[in-house]
Amino acid sequence: MKKYLLAALLCVFSLGLKAQQPYPELGAKLEEYFTALAGENPSVQSAECDFLIESCRDSLVRQYVTLKIYDHYLKSHIMGDDAVAVHVADKWLLSGKVPMPNDEDLVNVKVFADFNRSSLIGAAAPKATLTAPDGSEVTLPDPGRNSVLYFYDTGCSSCKLESARLTELIADGQYDLQLFAVYVGADASAWEQYRASLPEGTVHLWDPEMKGDWQQKYGVLKTPAMFLVSPDGKILGRGLDTPALRILLSQAYSADSKVYGESGQLARYGQLFSAYGDTLSVKHILQVADYLAERTFGEGDVDSFKQVTGDLLYYLSNQREEVYHDAVVPFVQKYINGLPDVWTGADDKAQVVSLGEMMSELTSRTPVGSVVPDMEVPGTLRRKGCLFRKPTKEGTFVLPKLKGRPGYIVFYTRGCSLCEETLASVDERIAKNRRVKVLLFDMDQILIDHPELGKQLLDTFDLSGMPFVLEVDKKGVIQHRYVVL
Repeated sequence: MKKYLLAALLCVFSLGLKAQQPYPELGAKLEEYFTALAGENPSVQSAECDFLIESCRDSLVRQYVTLKIYDHYLKSHIMGDDAVAVHVADKWLLSGKVPMPNDEDLVNVKVFADFNRSSLIGAAAPKATLTAPDGSEVTLPDPGRNSVLYFYDTGCSSCKLESARLTELIADGQYDLQLFAVYVGADASAWEQYRASLPEGTVHLWDPEMKGDWQQKYGVLKTPAMFLVSPDGKILGRGLDTPALRILLSQAYSADSKVYGESGQLARYGQLFSAYGDTLSVKHILQVADYLAERTFGEGDVDSFKQVTGDLLYYLSNQREEVYHDAVVPFVQKYINGLPDVWTGADDKAQVVSLGEMMSELTSRTPVGSVVPDMEVPGTLRRKGCLFRKPTKEGTFVLPKLKGRPGYIVFYTRGCSLCEETLASVDERIAKNRRVKVLLFDMDQILIDHPELGKQLLDTFDLSGMPFVLEVDKKGVIQHRYVVL
């Protein structure tokens, strides 16, 4: 029904707004429609988008709708949505059915499609032959095993963090994996040194003369880039970081067909909690969990209870705000750890119990009311009237010491859009309150220059997702965690 209502609206725009751009009302309706489509199979979403584009009678409206759809799926953070962007590019934009505003934009669309078309989720992983350290040729991925394809550069600071996470995951020994670590550069000495930081058993590869076409096959335009390939050669995940890889692996190794945390269900939880607005509290979240448990487990429907509870756990794990993290421990204690007879299957333990334990442990670190651990860490101090203050000792700051002023401690990583937004907000926060100070810590640089300190920080704070921001008072006592600046 929503599809036909939107199609009718498109007809109205085609008849009455031929020369007016942009179309704010139509744009808002399209955003609502994208939300309704979230979680559907990419083929379904592609078909729906084709219908909407075909419904446009006016060429300008059709161009606006097509570009709006392409831009939405191009920028979407939902894994798999890029397949819709490739479909729209191939069928409507590159074919010339819908003209691009200029040649430069058309070239950009072609580059995107060419570098993503062959490595979409569900597609057969392209074969690529590269060179091992001993000069032999090796073809990836590995048939018969789950393969992780990890493209990195020795000079990439974000790769340092991802390599540390990936090494930890493989060291757990929970999954039978073949890790292919592909160095994208050409510095033999740097490559040799870097190989020692990756786990034993890794297949190390490179292509210094760029003879292969792996870069286009897998769309490697920046590093790190990570893919998960199934034993039968299908791409299960792309554009991954290690936490996302862990979730996909737990699903891939599950003997059950149940899958938790699908994007459609997460979107529905998002709509539910957004109704509370700024008043959302831990109590509200637990009330929702209680209601779902009563309507499922309370009526003897254990299977549905496991589904909605697992989905809610995955939703909580994907949120940035403090209130969601604060709800994790009581939620896990009551509905997962408190019901051990329910979560008995191998898939339950891999997908739900282990995630619940990990989240509980992470969110229990540096709780509100505790003093920030006394550690000397290299960083930058920001305050009004002085963008940089000379470090206290050899470029380091003692974490809880802000010279008797309240402030924020910010851990961030490069190449992270949310981190960039947070750093941009720091000056605004300082401008509003001249007494506030902000300590900034670049985890990429710390891991490169001080790997042992970096590991200590990873073990002390919940840095599973960055930016991680603490608000502290003048004595270094934590007032809030997971602050969104």
